[in-house]
Amino acid sequence: MARVEVFLFSFSLLQLIHQNYGVTIVSSDRDVEVHEFETAILPCNYILERDDSARLEWKKIKGEQISFVYFEGSLVEKYKDRATMRGSSIVLNKVTRADMATYRCEVTAKKDTKVFTETAFKLIVLVPPAVPICKVPSSAMSGSMVVLACKESEGSPPSQYIWYKDNTKLLDLPVKDSTVTNISYTVNRKTGLLTFNPVRKSNSGSYFCEANNGVGQTQRCSVKFMQINDLDVSAIVITVVIIALVLSLCGLGVYYAHRKGYLGKSRSSKGNSTNHRTASPPTEDFKHTKSFVI
Repeated sequence: MARVEVFLFSFSLLQLIHQNYGVTIVSSDRDVEVHEFETAILPCNYILERDDSARLEWKKIKGEQISFVYFEGSLVEKYKDRATMRGSSIVLNKVTRADMATYRCEVTAKKDTKVFTETAFKLIVLVPPAVPICKVPSSAMSGSMVVLACKESEGSPPSQYIWYKDNTKLLDLPVKDSTVTNISYTVNRKTGLLTFNPVRKSNSGSYFCEANNGVGQTQRCSVKFMQINDLDVSAIVITVVIIALVLSLCGLGVYYAHRKGYLGKSRSSKGNSTNHRTASPPTEDFKHTKSFVI
């Protein structure tokens, strides 16, 4: 059985060479998944038509940034202490989420019919979720829109979120039946948002959410209670009436003071003082005249 597998593999390689003259990469280009702090193998196996001095390069592509991993026959300085070459493949030790990127293997064989080939794949580092942070208002008014938020940013791949009310799982889209007192809510598992529009008094209760990305254990936030209060119309009317009475009394007080002349008293006193100072000079003239007669 082993001989048959070797024969089929050799036949496949010969067929591949026949169909694609020149340098050809034969390793898989599927994504590589590995848990954080474990070892990842970045595969790149190729065959040549005739050139035995092909040039091999490895590049890391993250967003718009492109950097070398393997260049001019050796690993770049950043990877020398944590990576080794296994033929034309790279063995990367103790990977972290910072290593998540697209890696591209490029092979150039100038003497072959086809002188260049490449393959690329994503390195996915699996990280369990952290304890999510839940934002639940302690109280709200009935009839308003209320949004509860749940989020964690450590997990890779990103977590999905499930909300619970009084230890009962909330459906993404509530089913309309006799047991549901309020179906005006939606749950977004990707964003972790639970939205009530509008919220009702029956939505009062204890809430928490869970985060899970299929890696490690599910994490949940602490339970928080939300109280929904009905709008007290009578209290609002009483408050408006009291404010109106206070404003009316203030207005009457100002009017009464104006009628009694309290607001103009200081102005009259100031006028009298001015007239008194103006009458002083004639007295001095009178004294001077009397001295002249004597």
